Amino acid sequence: MEEKENKNIQNQNQEELQEEKKEEKQEEQENVEKLKKQIEELKKKLEKTEEAAKKLSMLYQSLQQDFEAYKKRVQKEKEELKEESVLKVAKGFLEILDNFEKALESAKLSQDVDALMQGIEMIHYQLVRFLKEHGIEAIETSGEFNPMEHEVLETIYSREHKPNEIVKVIQKGYKFKGKVIRPAKVVVALSPDEKEEVT
Repeated sequence: MEEKENKNIQNQNQEELQEEKKEEKQEEQENVEKLKKQIEELKKKLEKTEEAAKKLSMLYQSLQQDFEAYKKRVQKEKEELKEESVLKVAKGFLEILDNFEKALESAKLSQDVDALMQGIEMIHYQLVRFLKEHGIEAIETSGEFNPMEHEVLETIYSREHKPNEIVKVIQKGYKFKGKVIRPAKVVVALSPDEKEEVT
């Protein structure tokens, strides 16, 4: 009887073990299925991300190409504008050159000095007007010395002139739209009292 009971207990234990194993196996299978689903979802997300990355990469390349084309176009426009400016200036100078050549021809044929002087003055006037039209003007040299616009080449002691007054212009200076492109080279007066202080 006791042996039979032991056998029953053993059988029962085996059944329980088998049931536990079955449950564990089923749980493992469920876990595997869940993991497979998660992997599939992750794969889909990765595919979408890769697709988005490809689109962004293509967009970036397209923008880069557009920007390069824009830079080339701007550079070309700059060069064309520069050429147009040079041509405009050249055309203006050609008119002045024509008049200068006419004056030279007249000087060869005529002995009239007054007519020659009149021709040269006309050319000078035309040249000054042309420069003014392009924003270039002579620097004012009457009055007091200005270190921003004038360059002193020589000084003289004089009672006839105020100290720091421009006495003589050796070379005219010019400004382009208010900016000095060449200072006027001048002779400036100093007070004779300054000479005494130095000696």
